[in-house]
Parts: sequence; C-alpha cells; structure tokens
Amino acid sequence: MYYSTDYTTHAQAIAELFASTFAASEGAEEGALIGALARRLIAESPAEDLRLVTAWDDGALVGGIFFTRLTYAGDPRTVFMMAPVAVATAH
Repeated sequence: MYYSTDYTTHAQAIAELFASTFAASEGAEEGALIGALARRLIAESPAEDLRLVTAWDDGALVGGIFFTRLTYAGDPRTVFMMAPVAVATAH
C-alpha cells in the first residue's frame, strides 16, 4: 500500500473514486453529488486550505480522505474537517 498527498495529478481518478463509492452505497444521485464535491474541492480550494491523502494498491486508487480548513471570525485556531472519505467498494 502506498499513500500520497499529491492530488493534482490524479484529480479525475479521485473524483471518480468518490462518485463510484457513494453511488454504490447511497445511490447514483448521491454518487454524482459527492463526485462533483470532490472535483470542486480539488479545483477551487486554496492549497493551504486542503489536505487530501490517497491510498494506492498496485497502482490502483483504493481510498481517499479530504481534510478542509474551517475558519471562524475571531478564532485563531487551525481546524480541518475530515470529510468526505471513500474506500473502493472492492476493498
């Protein structure tokens, strides 16, 4: 198993993983919604506000987890929300 934080070169594969995983468990509509969310997070989040870890097995993407920064006016703490999370259904 190999873990990576380089999400820019695999954005399409990551979005497809999230779409297929959520479609399998929650239905096609939810899969499309979460796949689109993954695409938007990758495309629109500033690099300092996004952490994404992916898991690879023999060159195949098998899992991913997003951490996105939450900010609150007047609160100096650095907080990241852990969501969404996907694991390929075969794993």
